[in-house]
Amino acid sequence: MHLTQLDAFAITLAVEAIAAAGLAPAFKIERARAALSGVSGSAFTHPVLWWAFPQVYAHLGAATTPTLEVLVMIAEAPFYRVLAKVNWTEAFLLSVLVNAASWWMGELIYALS
Repeated sequence: MHLTQLDAFAITLAVEAIAAAGLAPAFKIERARAALSGVSGSAFTHPVLWWAFPQVYAHLGAATTPTLEVLVMIAEAPFYRVLAKVNWTEAFLLSVLVNAASWWMGELIYALS
């Protein structure tokens, strides 16, 4: 299955909002703040990722996705820090966990198609 950018964006927003809200109790934050953080971070990074991918792929090949995902996790951490009001360590951990959920959902979609 080939996802359009809009399909992938919608799935990303849904998965990251749900994952962040699901993790919220473990970080003692409000589910709504966690979900807002996930959606806001992804709304910022997702379009940039889609734009950058072809240019970066030309240089990094198979290392492109992991490299860009690490940059996305770093770029989204401030959204958790500010909107979810957690410390920096928790912000980075939330970003890693939520983005891992999103990445694996993408992998599952492609594996099942």
